[in-house]
Amino acid sequence: MRSRRLPSLRPDVSRRLILTADDFGHSPAVNEAVLAACREGVLRHASLMVAGDAAEEAARLARSAPPGRLSVGLHLVLCCGRALRDSPLAPGGAFPGSPAACGLRYFLRQDLEPALEAELRAQFERFLSLGLPPSHVDSHANIHVHPVLFPMLLRLAREYGFKRVRLPGGELSAALSYDPRPFASQLGQAFVFAGMEGALGGRPALCPDRTWGLLRSGLMEEGYLLHLLSRLPEGTTEIYFHPTTDRASLPAGRRPTPAHHSRLDFEALTSPRVAQVLRERAIELI
Repeated sequence: MRSRRLPSLRPDVSRRLILTADDFGHSPAVNEAVLAACREGVLRHASLMVAGDAAEEAARLARSAPPGRLSVGLHLVLCCGRALRDSPLAPGGAFPGSPAACGLRYFLRQDLEPALEAELRAQFERFLSLGLPPSHVDSHANIHVHPVLFPMLLRLAREYGFKRVRLPGGELSAALSYDPRPFASQLGQAFVFAGMEGALGGRPALCPDRTWGLLRSGLMEEGYLLHLLSRLPEGTTEIYFHPTTDRASLPAGRRPTPAHHSRLDFEALTSPRVAQVLRERAIELI
C-alpha cells in the first residue's frame, strides 16, 4: 500500500519534502544544531531520543521554537543506546552496540517479544510525558523496520496518536550516482531494507512514499542534498540527517558512518543555496 497523501498547504505542488534531524536529545551540541537549523535553515522535523542525556533540554528547546516551525517525533532506541526499563534486552541498562546482533537476537528469541513491546510502550509514554504533541516515529539505526518490531510499532503508533512512520528506501540510484563509495556497503544496505519492505507486503499507509538518508548517514553534506533535490520525484519524500554544531565531528574520510553526528549535515540544513533550490523547484516543505 502506498502512503496516504500527507496534508499540503499548496494543492498545486506535486513534490513535498520532510526534512528530519535524528538523535534530538543525544547531546547539547545536537540539540543546538536542531534548533539553529529550524530557526535559520530548512529543518522542520526532529526525532527525540527520550533516554538521551539531553532529552529534557531538547523538549524545552522544541517548545521554544517558533510556533508551527518544528514538529517533534519519537526516535526509538532498541540498540546502541540506553533502555528505559530493566529487562533482559539491555543488560546493565544499555542495549548492545551492534544493530545486526540485536536484530538477530530479536528474530531468534520469541520469548523477548513481551519485553520488546514493554520497552516500546515505555518510550512512547516517556515521549508524551515530556509534553510534546505526537508527530512521527523512527529509530536509532532504523531497527524499527525489523520484521518482529515493525508490526508492534505500527500498532503502537496508531494507539498513541503518531501520524507517520519511517520506512527507508529508494535511495540507491541517487547515492551511487553521487558517490559510489563504498559500493558494497551501499548496495548491501539498500537490498536489506528493500527486502524488509517486501516482507511487510509493501509500504504501509503511515509511511511517506520514500525515505532517503540511510546510504550516506553522517555524510549528508550540502552537495549531496542538492543532488537529491535535483532528482526529487513527485509525491512525499523524507530526507533525514544527523546534525551537530560540534566542529570536531567533521569526518576525516568519505565513508558513511551510521552513528556519526556531522557538522556537514548541519551546514546542509542551513545552506542558503538549499533554501534557494527549494523555492526555485517549487518543492513544498511539510
